Amino acid sequence: MNNEFYCHIHMSAGNEKGETYGGHLNRAIVSATCEMIINIIDGRVDRYFDEEIGLNLFKF
Repeated sequence: MNNEFYCHIHMSAGNEKGETYGGHLNRAIVSATCEMIINIIDGRVDRYFDEEIGLNLFKF
């Protein structure tokens, strides 16, 4: 965002009961294993803060 690195990560995690939880990942500590998929796209996608909506929106 604003020509700086902006990380937007979605995650899912499960527990010993087979329940899963998902959402935005802001911080994590991995104790045993972690599988990640990272997609690199061609081109440039930036973001900008929209005052009216109050969110960082894509700028293609």
